[in-house]
Amino acid sequence: MSPPRHNLPLSAGEFIQFVGRERDIVDLSRIMGESRMLTLTGTGGIGKTRLALHLAERVLRRFPDGARFIDLSEASDHEQALRTVAAGLQAATGDAKSLMDGVITALRTQHMLLLLDTCEHAVGPMAQLCQAVLRDCPRVRILVTSRQPLHVLGETIWRVPPLSLPARPTPTDPYAAVPAPIPRRDAQRYESVRLFLTRAHAARSGFEMTRENSGYVAEICRMLDGMPLAIELAAARVRVLSVQQILRRLDDRFQLLTSDGTGNLPARQRTLRAVLEWSHDLLSDAERLLLHRLSVFSTWYLEAAEDVCSGEGVDPADILSLHFSLMDKSLVVLDSEIDGTAHYRLTETVRVYAAEQLGSDGDERWERYLRFSVNRLEEEAKSAAVPQTWEERLGRLRMYDHHRENHARIVAWALSRGRVDEALRVCVALRTYWLVRDLSAEGSRLLEQVLAHEPDEQSPPLRSRALALHAELRLDVDAAARVGALAACALEAARACRESTAAASALATSATLSLRTGALEDGERQAERALAWAAQAGDPMTEGTTRGVLAELARRRGATEEAVTHLEENARAARDLGDRWGEARCLHGLGSIAAEAGDHERAQELFAEALEVFGELPSAPLAAQCAADLGRLHLAERDTLSAREPLAQCLRVSFTSGRRIAVARALEALAELALAEEEPTRAAALAGVAASLRAELDRPSAETVRLRSVVERRVGSGRATEAWSAWRSLPLEQVRDRALAFPRPPTPRLTGADALTPREREIATLAERGLSNREIAQRLTISQATAARHIANIFRKLSISSRTQLTGWASPREPG
Repeated sequence: MSPPRHNLPLSAGEFIQFVGRERDIVDLSRIMGESRMLTLTGTGGIGKTRLALHLAERVLRRFPDGARFIDLSEASDHEQALRTVAAGLQAATGDAKSLMDGVITALRTQHMLLLLDTCEHAVGPMAQLCQAVLRDCPRVRILVTSRQPLHVLGETIWRVPPLSLPARPTPTDPYAAVPAPIPRRDAQRYESVRLFLTRAHAARSGFEMTRENSGYVAEICRMLDGMPLAIELAAARVRVLSVQQILRRLDDRFQLLTSDGTGNLPARQRTLRAVLEWSHDLLSDAERLLLHRLSVFSTWYLEAAEDVCSGEGVDPADILSLHFSLMDKSLVVLDSEIDGTAHYRLTETVRVYAAEQLGSDGDERWERYLRFSVNRLEEEAKSAAVPQTWEERLGRLRMYDHHRENHARIVAWALSRGRVDEALRVCVALRTYWLVRDLSAEGSRLLEQVLAHEPDEQSPPLRSRALALHAELRLDVDAAARVGALAACALEAARACRESTAAASALATSATLSLRTGALEDGERQAERALAWAAQAGDPMTEGTTRGVLAELARRRGATEEAVTHLEENARAARDLGDRWGEARCLHGLGSIAAEAGDHERAQELFAEALEVFGELPSAPLAAQCAADLGRLHLAERDTLSAREPLAQCLRVSFTSGRRIAVARALEALAELALAEEEPTRAAALAGVAASLRAELDRPSAETVRLRSVVERRVGSGRATEAWSAWRSLPLEQVRDRALAFPRPPTPRLTGADALTPREREIATLAERGLSNREIAQRLTISQATAARHIANIFRKLSISSRTQLTGWASPREPG
C-alpha cells in the first residue's frame, strides 16, 4: 500500500468549525504559489497552527506527493528536532549529519508540501534544514509556524493578525456602566464576534446574542485583543456564566481562561497562562527584563522605553535590538506611527502577564515613568504658549490622543503612592489638550480624583491651578451655580498664593458664566481682570478665551464694532502663535456677527473656513455649532439642498461627541430643514426625539415648543401628536440613521446661472478668464480653500465638471 497523501490532523468537523480568516486563506494561497517558504508568525494563541492546516488543505491538490505535517513542539535541541522531522518523513536515522542527509534524501525527488509546526524551540536547526531543502529539493515547498521567523534566505514572513474586532464606540467612555450594543446585523462582519458566538453556542445550545448582551460580547473580544484561543476559552465559560459575568472576571483572566473542557487542545494551550509561559521561557534574561518593564506603558515609543526601561540588566544601547527581538517573538507589536514616530504596544493579555512578572522592580520603573511623563508634558505645555506651526500643534494633539490611557494610568499610580503633586502636574499640563479636544468629562473625572486625595498636603499653587482647570472643564457640563462655586473656590486659592495663571483662568470662567446667567456688568469686570492676570501670566489660551467673552458681552449691549475689534485682535494673536483652532473660534464669532448684519455671503465664507479647521481636529461642540450656523444660513436663503450637508454634519459630529444636548440641538436644526422642505411630519418626529432628550437632561427649550406649534398649524393636532411620538422609542442610532436619510429630493430651486450667488458669479467670471484658485483668492482677499469651495459649488449648480466648461457660461443671460 502507498502511504497516505497527507497526515494533516484535521477532520471534516474541524474544517466546518473554522471561523474567519477567509481573506487570509485567499492571500496565503496566492503567496504559496509564488514563494517556496512561507512562515506564519504571531503570538501564542493567535491561531497559527490552525490557519496553516487549513491553508495546507486548501493547496493540497497542487502537490502530487501530498503534504507532511511535523509537530516540533516537544523538540528542544538540534538533534531532537532533526530526529522528529526524519521520523515524520520515515527517513533514515543516525547522528546529526546523517539525519540531515536522510531528510534531504527523502525529500529530493518529492513534489510535496512540508509543514513544520511550532518551530520556536528549534529555530536554529530548522533554519539549517529549511536552507538545505530549498537548495537541494527544488519541488518541495515549506510552510512553517513559529512565534519568531527563521530568517532563511527566501523566507516569506506572514504575521498572523488578530481576528477582526468591532471598533469601540466613540468617544470611548471608560466609566460607562454598560458597553454600547452592536447591531445584530453587524455581528457577522467581525471574525472575533463570530468565533465567540460559534463556540458559545457549542458550549450552551440556547445561547444567543441579543441587543442586551451584544455590547458585552464585543467588549470581551476587544479585551482579549482578537486572540482566537483566548476568545474560545472565554466562550466556553457561557456554560456556567453570563457574558456580563465573564467580562467582569476578565481582570483575573489567567484564572478564568483555563481549558475549554473538550481535551482537544495541546497541553501548552490548555490555559492562557501556559501559552504565555511557553513564550516567556524562550526569552533571554535581557528580553525578559525589558518585557516586564514595558508593562508600565499602554503604548510607547523608543525614547520612552530607553529612558524608563534601561539599567540593571538592560543597556540603553540594546533597547532597539531587544525591541526587534521581542517583535520577532510576537510579544511586542508595532502599534502605529504618529507623525513619524513609531509606537509599540503589548497586547492586553501579554501586558497583564508581564506586569505580574515585574515584581520588586515595579516601583522603580513606575517612578521613572512618572518623572519622564511629568517632564515631557510640562515641556510641551510651555511650547504651546509660544509660536509654532499648526502642523506641530496638530502633531502634539495626535500624540496626546494616542497616549490618553497612559496619562490616566500614570495619574492612578501616582495617587496610589501618595505622589499627589506629580499627579496634579500631569493634569495641569494636559489643560490645553483637554479643552481643545473637548474632553471635559474625562479630564474633570481625573482631576476630581486627584483634588480629593490628601488636599491639605497639596502644593497651593498647583492646587489652585487644578481647581481653576476643574471649573473651566465643568463650564458646559454642570449647572451655573456649581460652576460659579468652583470658580470662586479656585479664585480664592489663587489669590492666597498669588498664582496668576489660576486667577486668570478662574476669572475667565466666571466671566463666561455671566453670559449664561445674564449678569453682564459682573462679566465685564471679571473679564477685564482676567485679561490683566493672563497677560501677567503669559497665558495666551486664557487671553483668547477672555477676549472672546468680551466680544460676546459687547454684542449683547449692541456694540458690534467693539465686538469685531476684540475678535479680530484675538484672531491676529492666534495667527501669530500658529494656533488655527483659536483663530477658527474667532472666525466663527465674526461669521455670527456677519449673519446678524445680513451679510450672508461673508458669514458663509467665515463659517466654512472655521469649519475646515474644526474638521481637522475635530473639536466636536464647535464643529457642530459652526455646521448648524452654516446650515441655517442656507435655510435663510431658501437653499435647502446646500443646507443638508452642514446640518447632517452637525448631527454626525454631535452624535460622535456623546453630548445628548448637542444631539437634541442638531435634531432641532434638521427639523427646521424638514419644514423648509415641506415635510412637517418628519419635522415633528425629529423634534419629538429632541424634546425627549431635553426632558431626560432637564434642559427644556422654547425651540421644540415652537416647532410643534408650526407642525400643528400645518397638519393638525392629531397628526402632529402621532408624528411627535413616532421615533421617540427608537434607539438613538436608528434615529440618527433616519435623520440622515433624507426622504425625497428638495423643493424646486433655481438652476444654472440664476442659482449662483453674487460672490459665486464674481468667482465664475474670474475662473472663466483663466485665473487659478490662488489668483482668485488674492484678488478677492479670501483664503484659497474658500475659493476652491466656491468653485465646487459653481460646478454643482451649473452641472459642469471642469473650468473649460465655464466658457460662455453667462451668454444665455445676455440679451439677443
